[in-house]
Amino acid sequence: MLKLSVIIVSYNCKVYLDYCIQSVISSLKNIHGEIIVIDNNSTDNTKDFIRSKGYNITFIESKINLGFSKANNQAVKSAKGEYLFFLNPDTVIPENLFDPFFKGENDLNNMGILGFRMIDGRGQFLKESKRNSPTKRMVFKKLLGIKNNYYSIINEFDYNSVDILCGANMLISNKVFNQINCFNEEYFMYGEDIELSKKSLLSGFKNYYNGKNTLIHFKGESTDKNIKYLKNFYGAMAIYYKNIFSPSRLNLFTVKFFLRQIINFKSLFINSSLTKSKFEKSFFITDSVNHNVSKNYRNVILKKEIDHSDNECNIILDPNYLTYNEIIEIIGSSNPSNNINFCFLSKDYSYVIESCGMNQKGKVVFL
Repeated sequence: MLKLSVIIVSYNCKVYLDYCIQSVISSLKNIHGEIIVIDNNSTDNTKDFIRSKGYNITFIESKINLGFSKANNQAVKSAKGEYLFFLNPDTVIPENLFDPFFKGENDLNNMGILGFRMIDGRGQFLKESKRNSPTKRMVFKKLLGIKNNYYSIINEFDYNSVDILCGANMLISNKVFNQINCFNEEYFMYGEDIELSKKSLLSGFKNYYNGKNTLIHFKGESTDKNIKYLKNFYGAMAIYYKNIFSPSRLNLFTVKFFLRQIINFKSLFINSSLTKSKFEKSFFITDSVNHNVSKNYRNVILKKEIDHSDNECNIILDPNYLTYNEIIEIIGSSNPSNNINFCFLSKDYSYVIESCGMNQKGKVVFL
């Protein structure tokens, strides 16, 4: 039996998926594991794009969009790992992410699910890495944009037990996952992670947050913020409310009506526009010249390390020179006020992912 199965559900984000796979391959060098990608009927040629790279992975092609829960559950049926790691395709993980866990460096008594600290592509900590169990009041406050008590108060760099973890990265034993009845397939997208975390707790397990190890989650940069997105997001809240709180029909009807009004209101402010590369100055963190990079970015200056005084510029990160751990450390230690546009170069120098922050769709530049 393999030690770990990394499961990635993809949909129309082939470049982010490719970069993610590159980082996962590096993290599995010392672990007997496998990578399973299940594609939800993408229309951006994901299958051919990924297969052209020659990765030693299992690629499952769904003929329809199954959604997040069903796709993950289907992939688990093919998984040979003792442990499962559910990972979003728009993530970057360090080479040493799993080492402390498999070396037994942490006391994880009666573990249900383990989740890692997440930052976005500009270094901002993502608070949904660790959350409290939602109460009715918390759910309504969240809908209204009031987030007090929604996120766990434990320090972001702590290693501690927590109620709710994020579906963008979840480590769980294959045995426990099946014991708590997998992901609830009522959820198409969003909300399934909250219910899975809750089921873990109700089954007597503990969920743990690891703030010592960090990964990047581009969070929404690979997703179009359209009306379908809003319906999936708020529809998931209605399902969670129904399943956890067992409301009366009238109560549930009221909640659904309220959610529809929120969807209608927020649809007026949808903005999926791409952010352009606005900086004239670019620093290429590498040890070798790449003419394709120089053609696409103006005034490229080669550097072997980051200067934290750099400001108003593009910083292009070469994974053939830097480790993914170093890339994540660079992003995490950056000063948000410096207004830096981080650019993630692929290992084969075929594209760059420009991170625009969690509230805007990211940009991909093919070289």
